[in-house]
Amino acid sequence: MKKICIVSSTRAEYGLLRWTIDGVARDPELELQLVVSGTHLDPAFGETWRDIAADGYPIAAKVDMQLESGRKGAVHSMSRCMDGMAEVFESLQPDLVLVLGDRYELLPVCSAATVMGIPIAHVAGGECTEGAIDNEIRNAVTMLSTLHFPNSPEACRELIRMRGSDAWVYNVGEPCIENYLRLELPSREELAVEFGLDADRDWILCTLHPETRQSLDYNLSMARALVKVLLETSGTEIVFSSANADPGGAEINAFLAGVDDAHFHLFRSLGQRNYLGMMREARCVAGNSSSGVIETPFLGTPAVNIGNRQKGRRIASNVICCDSSYEGIKAAFAGAGERKTPDPAFGDGHTSERIINQIKAFLYE
Repeated sequence: MKKICIVSSTRAEYGLLRWTIDGVARDPELELQLVVSGTHLDPAFGETWRDIAADGYPIAAKVDMQLESGRKGAVHSMSRCMDGMAEVFESLQPDLVLVLGDRYELLPVCSAATVMGIPIAHVAGGECTEGAIDNEIRNAVTMLSTLHFPNSPEACRELIRMRGSDAWVYNVGEPCIENYLRLELPSREELAVEFGLDADRDWILCTLHPETRQSLDYNLSMARALVKVLLETSGTEIVFSSANADPGGAEINAFLAGVDDAHFHLFRSLGQRNYLGMMREARCVAGNSSSGVIETPFLGTPAVNIGNRQKGRRIASNVICCDSSYEGIKAAFAGAGERKTPDPAFGDGHTSERIINQIKAFLYE
């Protein structure tokens, strides 16, 4: 059996990797080695490793980065991540390491794997997000990786251009779409009871992460502008999922925690099924999470994408982009409109099957 080490450091990343993890775990020719790190282990982010365990997937190792805030703190956390990953890789002896996306934690993970001679498979390379350092991280991971699983024809072409080769590059579609086909999502009534919402009011689902190319003042100003617009939107329940562990995330979360309004709800983590169900039931999704531009088109849910964090990604007709000002956000909400016809541009929901088939072809060729 070939040993596949899948590394996850955030709730969102796990949600995208869920069915690939499941497929590896069920494949008689593969052995799953699941390693969790980052916010999964941090009480401030809900210790979401427990959700993974509850889903029934055995965790082979935990690497505690001891997350620190700020840019210098992130570098310190990265150094601890690399030390921990070196020990884990030495112990587990994987045949391949699978990672997804563009989080800064991927740099120490992939650097350790490269130096230790372990091939890397990278999901969701070839995209462009001009408003965050994710761009450089994603491209660096691409150059360290051997197998590539982009989510669209455009990303596939960009990967081939970057690498100067189409070897081991496969357009597999967007992993998140599979969740809507395979998970039983909670009903509106169940969500209302679980999170204390009024089911008869419109819901707005929000996630706002820092723009890592911008100052803390800019990011807090963006958060204040969004909340001001939201609180002026009458007859709605506002559901916020906390910002991530990027520099500035802790400060955004502290600001959000201080918002005093009976219809404003802040949660460290909604959980995968609840988040997807909330997105399906929401009148609008707002903020700057990738889910707003990648997942909402499949549902047709109107989305307001704020600032530059996702700039460069494909923007579907259900998504309205705006700047980070109060005026820009207010105008975008006014134009969000009704639910659109679902857009299948990011795939058909069979991503994990394609990924696993190509990994096996690589390892057993």
